[in-house]
Amino acid sequence: MTFARFDRYVDRHARNFTERLQALCRMPSVAARGTGMRAMAEAVEQMMQRVGIGTRAFKMGAGYPIIYGECGGGPETFLVYGHYDVQPVGHLTDWSVGPFAATIVDGKLFSRGAANSKGDLVARLAAVEAYQKTVGKLPVSLRFIIEGEDGLGSQSLYRFTTQHPELLVARGCIWDEGYRDTKERPVISLGFKGITFLELRAHGARSDLHSKWGAIVPNPAWRLVQALATITSPKGVITIDGFSSHVAPICEEDAEALKAIELDEAGLKKEFRIGGWVRAMKGPALVKEHIFGPTCTICGIQTGHTDAGAKTVLPSTAMARLDFRLVPDLTPDLVQRLLRDHLDIRGFKDIEIIELGSAPLAKAPATSLVARAVIGPAMEVYGMPPLVYPMDPSSGPVGAVCGVSCPPTPVASFGISYAGSNPHGPDENVRVDDFLQSIKFIGRVINSLGETTSEIRTRTSGITKTSGIRERKAAAH
Repeated sequence: MTFARFDRYVDRHARNFTERLQALCRMPSVAARGTGMRAMAEAVEQMMQRVGIGTRAFKMGAGYPIIYGECGGGPETFLVYGHYDVQPVGHLTDWSVGPFAATIVDGKLFSRGAANSKGDLVARLAAVEAYQKTVGKLPVSLRFIIEGEDGLGSQSLYRFTTQHPELLVARGCIWDEGYRDTKERPVISLGFKGITFLELRAHGARSDLHSKWGAIVPNPAWRLVQALATITSPKGVITIDGFSSHVAPICEEDAEALKAIELDEAGLKKEFRIGGWVRAMKGPALVKEHIFGPTCTICGIQTGHTDAGAKTVLPSTAMARLDFRLVPDLTPDLVQRLLRDHLDIRGFKDIEIIELGSAPLAKAPATSLVARAVIGPAMEVYGMPPLVYPMDPSSGPVGAVCGVSCPPTPVASFGISYAGSNPHGPDENVRVDDFLQSIKFIGRVINSLGETTSEIRTRTSGITKTSGIRERKAAAH
């Protein structure tokens, strides 16, 4: 079918759609601080209802509401995941504009949450509206699951999926992670690394002491640093005992997929303002490590006196937060056990390990129905073939949503960000043109889902009829 009428609708309503995104971005929804979460959940539900999605809000204990919605028809069902919480803004002085001003400068909308991922949510809802207004009823049933704890480990989502597995039965899932790279190529991912987010703590005296005691009182800051130094080598290789033996070899299908992926090394180094990559990697080795390499990242360290001015103290505690990005066959439980054993053997039994959040990895084949439906329309909208990652280097609660069924529900992920969006950092932004282009892409994805399922059902029906004829003939003989 032609999408000329659909595209004209998006173009005519471009200002209105952009204003909807600005309105959502101007509402702070920092889950880590509990700022504005209830109001944001209500606003999201109202926005979904506005485009004809029937909604229900699920309150899972003390957590933030999960907004569930259904729309469309057809014989097949697909899930659409999103989240309305955003990361803390960090230091206000690092922002060029107010983090919740949702100001548009030179065609870019600056706001915390614009790229991750209110922009994706609004684009998906706008596409549903445009499709129904210009084409008609959706050819498939869409089940929206919008949570508010993506930045907190998605505990309410895990409880929701455990209590309501019937709402997650689907042929595929569309996730909200994706971007255009430094060469403007759209990136589509068919899975995500797992993650375990941990806090390591070392303890010393009952309170901070004058540093004159440093010769005889144990220093937890040094203790923690020494423990951390055993976890990776100076070249950044994870050295936890037994860790590497649990990393599965890359299968043939994924090895072939990696050959089609190219990182714009020069462009990325310029964007990040770095001189080189870890272990001086480049080319195929860099791509392989980026997508299929496990990681251990020190996300933050806190100890002693960190305010302005000098203060000679011996800290009473030291804390480091680490995240491990996990690849096949690493699991959160396994990594935590290996780390505990590794530290214990080296005499660091006193180092406390606290789990802050975890999620298993998720991965789907490129032959899945949802993958084909998402990859197919990309060329028409973006004018170039997409980069298809067999697994995205980032992580999320994909296993909570897609791991309920057996086998797991296939996932395909894309988004409106670009290489300079800087999600989680200062001056997070999206380009307005990318946002509007994504609406047009999603409309085609919805239609492609309908066409792909229809083709499969027709093919399956033909096979069934042929088999029935053969069986009847055999019986007659």
